Amino acid sequence: MEEQQKKILSHWSAYIYEQQEDEEDIVRCMRRLIGDEPRNILEVACGGGKLCLPLARAGHHVTGMDHDPAMLHYAQKKGADLPGLRLILGDMLTVPWHGGYDVVILGTNLLLNIETDWDYRQAQKQLIQRAADALKPGGMLILDFDCPDDLSPYAGDVEWLCFEGMDDQGTFGRYFVCGGSVNPRSRTVKSLRRYEITPKEGQPFTVTRQSVKHFPLLEEVCGWLYRAGFVVQSLGGGHHNQPFDEQHRRAVICARKD
Repeated sequence: MEEQQKKILSHWSAYIYEQQEDEEDIVRCMRRLIGDEPRNILEVACGGGKLCLPLARAGHHVTGMDHDPAMLHYAQKKGADLPGLRLILGDMLTVPWHGGYDVVILGTNLLLNIETDWDYRQAQKQLIQRAADALKPGGMLILDFDCPDDLSPYAGDVEWLCFEGMDDQGTFGRYFVCGGSVNPRSRTVKSLRRYEITPKEGQPFTVTRQSVKHFPLLEEVCGWLYRAGFVVQSLGGGHHNQPFDEQHRRAVICARKD
């Protein structure tokens, strides 16, 4: 892909994501779990700031980290008036996280949306270990991710239109996830991500990317937490404090660092 196409796609993705994604339920859930007392918080993969900005406005000291400069541009623009906000550009698996945090958030389905060349399962484990290293003793890790028991819906000739729209530069695009193959033993899913982009000026282009993801079971994640020195304090099945059961498979875990 040409450099200009990369810039167009990056800008469009950041702009449309910010317009389409609604994080109100997640914000309310996180504020309930964190409480009102001011905390020193790290949000990993903060995107355009839909979670870290409300937390900063609520009086917390928040560090947001993301690898996408277009996303951080939106966060910086919207949070320019927030003295308690700090933003870091970098790969979450390699950039220093430093330490002393009261809360680390690996939210908004991050465990299933890591962009990396690492082995996916190892990357997931590494995020949990890095969270442990960054927290104060007694600090809290919040994990928020889909935890399906059955992976068969991801297999075969299926296609989901995740979002579409026009950005502020006149570029129209559509983003699809295309189903592929599932290995139920390793719980890995191979699929394609397809972007169909039509700039205001210039030729339309399509970008297709292969994705291989690991969908951990709840028991596996709890094992990673235990080995990293965490004690699970609560488990919910969604952002409305539902129980985690067969119908509610969005795992929201609060774990304390011993």
